[in-house]
Amino acid sequence: MNLPPDKARLLRQYDNEKKWDLICDQERFQVKNPPHTYIQKLQSFLDPGVTRKKFRRRVQESTKVLRELEISLRTNHIGWVREFLNDENKGLDVLVDYLSFAQCTVMLDFEGLDSGEDGALEKLKSWSRSIEDLQHPSAPFANSLARSARQSALRYSTLPSRKALKNSRLVSQKDDVHVCIMCLRAIMNYQYGFNLVMSHPHAVNEIALSLNNKNPRTKALVLELLAAVCLVRGGHEIILAAFDNFKEVCKEKHRFEKLMEYFRQEDSSIDFMRSALFDPLGVCTMASCPF
Repeated sequence: MNLPPDKARLLRQYDNEKKWDLICDQERFQVKNPPHTYIQKLQSFLDPGVTRKKFRRRVQESTKVLRELEISLRTNHIGWVREFLNDENKGLDVLVDYLSFAQCTVMLDFEGLDSGEDGALEKLKSWSRSIEDLQHPSAPFANSLARSARQSALRYSTLPSRKALKNSRLVSQKDDVHVCIMCLRAIMNYQYGFNLVMSHPHAVNEIALSLNNKNPRTKALVLELLAAVCLVRGGHEIILAAFDNFKEVCKEKHRFEKLMEYFRQEDSSIDFMRSALFDPLGVCTMASCPF
C-alpha cells in the first residue's frame, strides 16, 4: 500500500488480524480497466491523421476518459500506477502530450487562426527566436532552463496545422485541462510518480502553462502542484525555470507578470486566493527577485 504519513500511522495501530483483512480486501478489489486502455484512448485523441468529423466524435468522451483515469490513478493499487508509468506504457508522456495539445490554442490566443496557417507558423517561429535568447543565461540552472524552454517551443511547433489547432480549440472548451491536472496530482501523490514528474522534461512546464486556463479552480490546483514541487530539494530552481519558460511562451515582459495579474483578477475566487496566499509558491515568488 502507498499511504500518506497520517494514514500509515493509523495503520500501524491496527493489530495483525486487522492488517491482514485490509490486505485481503485490496487483493479482492477489481480494477475496472488496465492502464493501456486509457493510454490508447488518449493517443487516439492525439492522432494527427484523424479526420475532423471523426475527431469530433471521438473527443466527446475525452473528459469522461480522463475522469476515469484520475479515479484509477487515485484509487487503484500502486502496481497499477507503476504499470501506467512504466517504460512500456509511458503514461506520463501521453498525459503531458495531451495536456499540451489541450491548451495549445490557449497559448496561441488564436492569432494564427485569424490570419491563417501562415500566421500560426509565424508566431511559432517567433517563439523559437525568443527561446534562442536563453542559450546563454547567467542563472545557476541556465542549461536546464534553456533546454526546457527550447523543448517547449518545439512541442508547440509540432502542432502547426490549421486542423490541429482547431481540434485543440475544441478540446480547450471542455474541462480536459483541469482533469489532466487532477491526473497529474494523483500521480504526484506517490513518491515514485512525483519523482517522474520532477525529472520529466516537459511536465512541470506544462503544469505552469495551465495557469492560463480560464477556470479559477484549475489555476488554484496548478498553484498547489507547483507549491509541492517548491518544497523538495531542487524544486525552487525547477519552478523558476518553468516560469521563465512561461514568460517566453506567453510573451511576458517580466517573470510572474501574468501570475500577479491573476492575483488581481481572481480575488473573488476563494479556491484560487487560498492557494495564492497560503501555498509556499508565494514565498518562492517573492524570494526569486529580480523578476
